[in-house]
Amino acid sequence: MSSQVPAISIIGWSGAGKTLLVERLIAELTARGLRVAAVKHSSDDHPLHRSGSDTARFQATGAALIGFATPSGVQLTTSTRPAEALPELLTRLAGAWDVALVEGWKDGPLPKLEVWRQGLGPPLAESRPSVFALVTDAPSPPASAARILPPQDTHAIADAILQHLRPPRRAPLPPADARGLASRPVQRWNGDTLLALEDDTLAVEEPLELRVNGETLATTMRTPGYDRELAVGFLLAEGLIRGVDDLATLAHCGRPGEEGWGNTLEVTPAPGVIIDPESQRATRRGSLTTSACGVCGRRSVEDLLAACTPLPPGPVLPPTAVARATERLREVQRNFARTGGVHAALALDAQGQLLAGYEDVGRHNAVDKVVGSLLLSSALRESPSPEGALTRQPAILAVSGRVSFEIVQKAVMARIPVIAGVSAATTLAIDLALRSGVTLATFVRNGRFNIHTHPERLGSR
Repeated sequence: MSSQVPAISIIGWSGAGKTLLVERLIAELTARGLRVAAVKHSSDDHPLHRSGSDTARFQATGAALIGFATPSGVQLTTSTRPAEALPELLTRLAGAWDVALVEGWKDGPLPKLEVWRQGLGPPLAESRPSVFALVTDAPSPPASAARILPPQDTHAIADAILQHLRPPRRAPLPPADARGLASRPVQRWNGDTLLALEDDTLAVEEPLELRVNGETLATTMRTPGYDRELAVGFLLAEGLIRGVDDLATLAHCGRPGEEGWGNTLEVTPAPGVIIDPESQRATRRGSLTTSACGVCGRRSVEDLLAACTPLPPGPVLPPTAVARATERLREVQRNFARTGGVHAALALDAQGQLLAGYEDVGRHNAVDKVVGSLLLSSALRESPSPEGALTRQPAILAVSGRVSFEIVQKAVMARIPVIAGVSAATTLAIDLALRSGVTLATFVRNGRFNIHTHPERLGSR
C-alpha cells in the first residue's frame, strides 16, 4: 500500500469557524517547523475553471490534468472525484509535506476534528466515530465527545492533532557498548594516606581512520562504537555528502581479532556519487584530527561560513524546552556516570521527544554520532520516512561542555536550529550562529540559560 502524508479532516456546520481554525493551525504548525498542506473540500459542484476560459476548454475536451501557471504560482486540477483524487494527492505529497489539513470532507476516510458551535446543529461526532476531538466553547458540550478542546487554544489543538497522527514515542537509546570502557590501576590520596592499588574504570580513547575509496580522509581520536554514525555525521558536516543516499557501504577494514581491527572504516559512495576529499581540502580539518580539535586546519573562517547556508525562521519553542534540554543528557550519559571522562550530545524534536543521543571522548564526535544516527534513521529531511509518518525533524541539539565553532557548524549542516550548551561558547561560535540563523543558548543549567543569538525562536509558552 502506498504511503500518504498524515492528514485530518476539520469538519463542522457552516459558520462554526472551520476556516479560521485552519488558518491558525497552519501558522502554529509552520512555526513548529512542519511543512503544512491545506485542502478545501466542498460538497457543492463548484466550477474549477471559468466558463469559456482556455483551461475550461482543455477540461471539456478530456484532459485528465489541467494546469494554470502564473507568476504567483501554479494551480493543478484533475477531473477525478474527491473520493479518488484526495487519496491520490496525499500519496503524491508523502515525503514532501509533514501534515495535511483538509477543511471539510465529513464523510471521507480521514480522522476528524470537529468544530462545533451550539445552535447550528447537533454534533456531527454523534454519527461519525472517526471524530477524535471536539473544538467548542459551549457551556454544556455533548457527553459523548471523546475530547473537548477550547477553540482559542490553538497550541493545545495542534498538540492534539499531532498526538493523534503520531502518538508520542521515545527513540530507543543505543545499547551500552563495552568497547567504550576499560580499567587501569589507580591509587587514591584521601588527604592523609595513599590508599592501596585498585582498578579504576576509564573511558577508552582510540584512533579511527576514515577512508574513501581507499584514500585516508581523516583520523580522529574517539570512543570506539557507533563508528558508522560517526562517519556519516562527519561526512555531512564536512559537506562531502548531502544525505545517506549518497553512501553505498560503510565497513571496518580487516578481520575481527586482528590488532587494530575496528579502527579503520572504509566509506564507499553510492553508484554515480563522487566523494572528493580534495574538493573540500580548503574547508575541512587536516588529515589528523583530535577529540577536541575545534577549527584547526581551517584555511579560512570565511571559507566555512560561505559553506553554511543560513537556516530559515522557526520553530518557536517555549524557553523551558531549551532550559530542560541539557537535563536530558543524563539519560544517555551511562559511561560518564562510571568514568566522568566522556562528553554527550543529543537531539530533541519540537515536542521534546528524544531522537538520538550518544557519548564520546570528544564533543564533536558525540555530535557527529547524533547527526549520523538521524540520517541513518531517516529523521532528517534529506531522507523522508518511507512510511509517511510525521517528520520528527530535530529542533534542539544539546551538548555537554563548551560550544565551539565546529559544534555550530555541525548543527547548521544538519539543519538543527537551536543549540543548548552546558558551558560557554567561543566568539567564533557566536559569530557563526548569528550569521547562520542558529539560536545559541549557553550555561543551560538548573532551569536557566544565556541566549546569544536569534531569541525570536523562544516564545512565551
